[in-house]
Formats: sequence, C-alpha cells, structure tokens
Amino acid sequence: MFLVPRRLVLPLLAMALLGACASGPEPPPPMEFDIKSEYQANDGRLFYFLARAVNEKQFMMESYQDIAAKAFADPPDPTVLGVFSVIPGSSQEFTVTQPAQGTVALYFLLTRPGQQWKRLLSPPLADEYDIKVGADNQVKIEED
Repeated sequence: MFLVPRRLVLPLLAMALLGACASGPEPPPPMEFDIKSEYQANDGRLFYFLARAVNEKQFMMESYQDIAAKAFADPPDPTVLGVFSVIPGSSQEFTVTQPAQGTVALYFLLTRPGQQWKRLLSPPLADEYDIKVGADNQVKIEED
C-alpha cells in the first residue's frame, strides 16, 4: 500500500480540484448571420436585425413594440444577443454568442412589418445562417 506524506496531501488535493474546475464544458461556437437585403427592402430605408435568447412562450407572447423596446433598452436587456443596422441593397455579416441552451429568435424591425418580422430557430442551432430580405419584406432563412 502506498502512503502519501501529510505535507503533500493538501497541495495534491488543491491541484485535483483546480484541474476539475478548468475542464468545464466547452462554450458553443458563435453564430454567424449573412444577411442579403434587396435595395427595395423596407422601402430602401435602414432597418434593424435583432437576435435574442428566448423560450417558445416568450417568442409567442411578445409584440413588435415589446421587441423594439428591448432593442434599445438602457440598461441592455440580458436576453438580447445583438442588435444590428441593416442597409437595404447590401450584404452584411453579423456574429453573436450562441446561448449554451435554448432557442434563438430573430427579429426584423421594419417600417411596415409583415407576418415574418420574427422567426424562431430551434435546437440544434447551426453555426451559420443565410438570410434574405426581399423587396416585399419577406424573410427567407437557410442554414449554411
């Protein structure tokens, strides 16, 4: 039987605990959104794209006004992953930190929002999404 001297027990125990803490779960990769909008999208006016960590109930219950308020809240709403300005007629790339669990909702704050102003992405989440916003403000989202 092997006995460890008393003076080494505490340092060995500390090293074991520190090693266990350092080997936590790896964070999820960032999410990238490639947005292409037609020049006539939102009547050619700038609009906002918002990504948020939500559950399905929140997604279903919140109105356009609720989301617009969260986009520009001070202090920032902790569920908001990112708020970005989109220039019609351009291709833009935006990156957010992927939540460790749950769903991500995408919101398009347009002057005249249609029925597609918000979309829910369910797990498993992809690392990249291609988003197209047409002249009629219709939103198409595809995993890349």
